[in-house]
Amino acid sequence: MTDAREAMFQRVARCAKAHMDHHYLAKRKVRQAVSLFHFDLGYAILQSAAVPDVEAERVLTAVLLLEQGLSIHDEIDEWGAAEQGLVVLAGDYDSSKYYLILAELGDRGLMHELCEAVVRINEAKMDLLMASPLSLDAYVARMSTIEAELLRALVRHYHADPEPWMAKVEEAVRHRVLAGAAKVRVFTRVTGPARAREGSALTPKDATRLRGTWSVLDYALPEEPQGLQAAEGKR
Repeated sequence: MTDAREAMFQRVARCAKAHMDHHYLAKRKVRQAVSLFHFDLGYAILQSAAVPDVEAERVLTAVLLLEQGLSIHDEIDEWGAAEQGLVVLAGDYDSSKYYLILAELGDRGLMHELCEAVVRINEAKMDLLMASPLSLDAYVARMSTIEAELLRALVRHYHADPEPWMAKVEEAVRHRVLAGAAKVRVFTRVTGPARAREGSALTPKDATRLRGTWSVLDYALPEEPQGLQAAEGKR
């Protein structure tokens, strides 16, 4: 990071974590974090549009709160039944703080773009859960929607000519998805033993993957050229 970007990240992360903080969530050890990936691209998008730092800091804080609120809901299956409601509450709490910041900012256009993005993200998550088998291209497209839509909203709102930045976002997000850094967890499926890919450079390093985690590394299997298998029977 450049010095300016690092300083901005520290301020945004500190502010976002302060908004996420609640004594009850801390007591129950619900840990949350901000996405450096979304910050880096969001920061670059806003800087290229000459958005003042004061506004950019508030917008990025709101976006990272929203991204975390959406992401933590995907982690519900990692918790016991007694705590799952608390995880949902934590995500809703984060989202409420996002609304608060944008309401104070008074930018109804940006709020509209981000709300539309949330709709598309949730639709893509439902498609991953319900529509199977999926081709690799379809899987990557849905994961890219989940990872990119909040960033696309910033591009649409702040750039008069969005196409150049849309292309940059697509390239960065596709690389992230194919590298296996982007994950969506299945809430209701019960998985079995993982199938290893011996001798493959794409073999997951961790054989004890979280239950229900969907990663592109689990699906791009040479023995399944016609489509990707559903989450059942995989980790």
